[in-house]
Amino acid sequence: MHINKWRLFWIHYGILLLLLLIWHFFTNNYFEIYHVKNVTIFIPWQIIAINLFAKKDAPFIWAFLATSVSTYFYLSIFQLLLQKQFKRFAIKFCLLIGALLILQIILWAFYDWLLFNYTYEYEKNQAWIETQKENGNLFRSFSALLLDSFHILTQNRFVYGLLVLGVDDIIFYLLYTAFFTLVMYVWQNRKREEALEKQQREVEIQSLKAQLNPHFLFNSLNTIYSSALTEKDTPTAQLVQQLSGILRHSVEEIRHEKTSLEKELAFIEKYLALQRARLPQHPHVSINTSIHWDQEPADIAPLLLIPFIENAFQYGISLDAPSFVTIRLTIEDKKLHLRVENSLLTVQDPQKGAGTGLANAQKRLELLYPHQYTLAFGPEKSTFLVDLTLQL
Repeated sequence: MHINKWRLFWIHYGILLLLLLIWHFFTNNYFEIYHVKNVTIFIPWQIIAINLFAKKDAPFIWAFLATSVSTYFYLSIFQLLLQKQFKRFAIKFCLLIGALLILQIILWAFYDWLLFNYTYEYEKNQAWIETQKENGNLFRSFSALLLDSFHILTQNRFVYGLLVLGVDDIIFYLLYTAFFTLVMYVWQNRKREEALEKQQREVEIQSLKAQLNPHFLFNSLNTIYSSALTEKDTPTAQLVQQLSGILRHSVEEIRHEKTSLEKELAFIEKYLALQRARLPQHPHVSINTSIHWDQEPADIAPLLLIPFIENAFQYGISLDAPSFVTIRLTIEDKKLHLRVENSLLTVQDPQKGAGTGLANAQKRLELLYPHQYTLAFGPEKSTFLVDLTLQL
């Protein structure tokens, strides 16, 4: 299923920020009133702002970093794992860990820079300020503090330096990322199953009404009827048998989630044979088809490919102008490649429909074969091209 990454990010960030803000306000007692020498003192707004935006555990920063890391991991890195691209997954995951380490060092230096330049008067007492002045820590540049952070790693043991610089934050980000990924994966699978069930019901209803284009069926029946009157021979019986097989496949196989590749290819061949019989011999019409299968058994969703083929005949053939349909279908090692090309007609027949079959077919592919297909279709110069690759 397609996910709007920016919508997901901001919804995710808003929910996490709200939870962290609630936790932060209750644990820091912002609404508590202090009494010092019988004088009531409220917490200064500057300290509240510092705690929310500029401290190591500031909710706005933690929420943003946790949201960024977990969302990026799920949308980019985790998808490689689903696609079984283990090498790319390992490389990207290691790069993410390295980026988090570098980011943590930079953030540590940034927090020190804020403390020693702007926020120290709200965070520490006067004695601490004097001590920091004597040690030359106050009003230091960010670059100097950043070098200090790297020195901690080099002068101390690396693992100890990471502990000092806050590797626990990285562990938190990774644990939260794992939790978010699990929740999203379960949720998205459930949504996909619901959408698939709905799509399956719609396809069954369409199949009962007439899965194939009625215009095509009527023309085919007229062709068979004319052939029976004039020829009364074996080809007529073959046409009737082919049409019967198409109708039987459309009604029966669509009830199942998968059908054998052998049955689906036989269905397509019968469909192509009827199209050739329906279209008269005409010098302006060219139909070229090629189907190659390595005979390795496989299953496929029924009627998955026919919309691409039917679309070519429906919108690419005209008896009034030069037109053509070219179909190349190959299946090797359970990898299917379908390439359909047809002429673009300058004048479209309004009775042929809105051409929503391709969009519906793409939706079925996304529901049935997520991360297992690539599909491109659209006009190219004077032709319309459909290119589908599918791992069965």
